[in-house]
Amino acid sequence: MITLHIAKWLEQAGFGTLDEDIFWEDMPIDGIGKPKDGLWVVPRGSPSVSRFTTTQSFDIYSRYADKITGSAKLEDIYEYLKEVYGDVCILPEVPPYSSREYYNVRLRPTAAISNVGNDAQDKVVRVISAEIQYNINKED
Repeated sequence: MITLHIAKWLEQAGFGTLDEDIFWEDMPIDGIGKPKDGLWVVPRGSPSVSRFTTTQSFDIYSRYADKITGSAKLEDIYEYLKEVYGDVCILPEVPPYSSREYYNVRLRPTAAISNVGNDAQDKVVRVISAEIQYNINKED
């Protein structure tokens, strides 16, 4: 669920709107059967190295009809992740989906933009990777 909260954090940072152009774990289909343009945040397995904090790797994918828009969005997010690297923050609740709050959060980018190929509609899909270390403040 931490990646849902990262999606909300991206929304609060001004990179889009949750469930409109920032999505959690998958890219939804529009009214005519094609993937929507936007960003989606996906967890990736990673080792957890401490009893007191959890470490989670994640990827942010970009798919837009316009290649420039998709690349620019990920570049902006990558630069933002570098800017906040080392800062400690709290990730917000995501009503109505989750009342969890994550604290003592530290984010760091781990891989710059990669082109992972074209989708079935021949739109370029790109990805950046990052890692988050955190503690859970309260449960759902």
